[in-house]
Amino acid sequence: MILTSSGSAAPDPCISGLPLDTNETSSDEFCWDSTTFGGLYYSANKHKDLVASENWFGERLQYIETDGQYELGKNNPGNHVIGEDELVYSTRQFPNKYKVVSELGLGANTTPSELGGMVYYKLPWFGKPYVAVENDATQLANLVIDQPGSGKKVLKAGDTWDLGKNYSLTVNQVDVDGNKVWFSLSKDGEELESGIVNADGTVENQLFTAKADFGDGNDQLYFITYVDSVFVSATDSFAVFKYTWLIDKDNILIIKEGDEYQGFEVKEASKDELVLKNSDSITLNLDKDVKNYFTDLWYFQTSDEGKGSTASNGYAIYPAKELSTPGSYTLRGLPFDTNTTSSDEFCWDSTTFGGLYYSANKHKDLVASENWFGERLQYIETDGQYELGKNNPGNHVIGEDELVYSTRPFPNKYKVVSELGLDANTTPSELGGMVYYKLPWFGKPYVAVENDATQLASIVIDQPGSDKKLLKAGDVWEFGKNYSLTVNQVDVEGNKVWFSLSKNGEELESGIVEADRTAENQTFTAKADCGDGSDQLYFITYVDSVFVSATDSFAVFKYTWLIDKDNILIIENGDEYQGFEVKEALEDELVLKNTDSITLNLDKDVKNYFTDSWYFQTSDEGKGSTSSKGYVLYPATDVVIEAEDASESAENYTESLNITPDSKGSEVSSDYSPDASEVEDSENKNNPSEEETGKESSAKLPGFEILAGVYGIAFCRVFIKRRN
Repeated sequence: MILTSSGSAAPDPCISGLPLDTNETSSDEFCWDSTTFGGLYYSANKHKDLVASENWFGERLQYIETDGQYELGKNNPGNHVIGEDELVYSTRQFPNKYKVVSELGLGANTTPSELGGMVYYKLPWFGKPYVAVENDATQLANLVIDQPGSGKKVLKAGDTWDLGKNYSLTVNQVDVDGNKVWFSLSKDGEELESGIVNADGTVENQLFTAKADFGDGNDQLYFITYVDSVFVSATDSFAVFKYTWLIDKDNILIIKEGDEYQGFEVKEASKDELVLKNSDSITLNLDKDVKNYFTDLWYFQTSDEGKGSTASNGYAIYPAKELSTPGSYTLRGLPFDTNTTSSDEFCWDSTTFGGLYYSANKHKDLVASENWFGERLQYIETDGQYELGKNNPGNHVIGEDELVYSTRPFPNKYKVVSELGLDANTTPSELGGMVYYKLPWFGKPYVAVENDATQLASIVIDQPGSDKKLLKAGDVWEFGKNYSLTVNQVDVEGNKVWFSLSKNGEELESGIVEADRTAENQTFTAKADCGDGSDQLYFITYVDSVFVSATDSFAVFKYTWLIDKDNILIIENGDEYQGFEVKEALEDELVLKNTDSITLNLDKDVKNYFTDSWYFQTSDEGKGSTSSKGYVLYPATDVVIEAEDASESAENYTESLNITPDSKGSEVSSDYSPDASEVEDSENKNNPSEEETGKESSAKLPGFEILAGVYGIAFCRVFIKRRN
């Protein structure tokens, strides 16, 4: 998949829920609603009811201890078993006004009788909104279209509007003189309804509805549209359709007790609520790179054991939703009600806003009250005017310098160190230490050169700990940003591989590495002058093993790490980025503030951008809040997932929507036996043939003795350096 919002490759993008530390969370606190898990359906205008402690509605995902064994939480922080029936999914329907009612400001006396009332009932079902037929949670209809209040569809005679699910609306004729339009509603090409509507300025006449028998009821409303106007252009006559609403009457989902959905069994199926529980126990794999699926798309992600937690055997855990279908998705921040939130509480970190960079293994430090690191976005009142929050819930102006973005670097072990379980004594000296420093910058991780937050280098590749790259002689591994690694020759008998690192086709480094089961010799590094420093580490790779297949010799590369040494971002006081000005540019922190005041448009459909991609979303004024003047506010960002392109590079393995892998230790080993499919995939790559390159294959050469003479003493020196 491609994360087009950042313009770079990102494996397994997801929407994550609020992470919880098992050492600090009671067993009854493992509960996520639609404000704390983006996989659940959320509506800002319904906020106060979605988060209510009683008589709440919408979806909730909760752990409920049942048998007294393996309790999740601080009484037993190391437990990672969720027993059968202990993961509970509940959902309740809630009322929604039809758009034609809310947008036209209709009341009980002015709402046309054909609607049967001012509202219908919506019920979220595993993150997707359905319509509860007859206000019954056990009868669900797909919502085919619910045209936005500001939306309008302009059609001329002969035009067909594809509504979805094989439904369509066709305009047969437009009579401008008579102010009328004749149209038909069809499914699969078969006409269902036809009507002539007069746009005469009266709601009763401009509204069209259709009913049918479906579910357990008769004469049920399933279609609404409103003809706002008809008009003539220079060449055609048009009709304008608004407030269109349609459910799929032919596919009603009936839910009964005992039914199973997505690994859950329906325990309660009442008119007002559905309650489901997990059919099988869930044993969590405490590995930050492992997804513990409990539905087709939802899974639990954890940190490694003892990482991200305040206990040595605790861990961080959160639900996540895989984004496997191409489309546009929104990453929300935690919503706040301006009537219940103090001015100093409008603060989001990487656990509460998915647009910020998060790492589960760093959880406890990311959320620390003091000496925290990572990113924070915060409102800080400065001038005593237009204070945001419960002292003035209707204020919707954020003054200049009142929106503060801060970011601090934090240490990360190199993968070769963490995965091989190296320590200060066994880490190769060329690394210069066990860690480098990472600094998130507007949601994207960078490397702080020389541990200096004012010098940022893009991470070209940070190969996941479990990943391996099989290459034979002649293969080229494209890293991204015009960097590549080329395998020149593989010597299986000598257990060696000769490769080159290049950029834009120009060789930067070349080395011969021997896979002799010692981290010192199997690790290759490269340094250069970059930023304000000299001889800075910018490239690491590790040759895990070399082996021979039926036709070729291969080398296995792991733990590869590369930064773009040629494009260092230098940050100074007074610089402007994304609508913010740098106020503090220190080695250990960057602080930026908004350059212009931000006046929020209190309309739930309006995005109030404050960077190129981040925006504030609100409810309508007085909606979702406990005050008639208050509103709900949260930051958000949109991401677009596109179908993977075959030419996509390996750039930025680490970047994801919510989490960047670190790694856990493992033993040093060169014993690697590839699957046959891995070898076949590598052999079938479109690489130059021997005739094209003019080189013999590595399988034909017993060693590299000839290379030293042909290519000079430089490569021998590299090899000796590796040996030393």
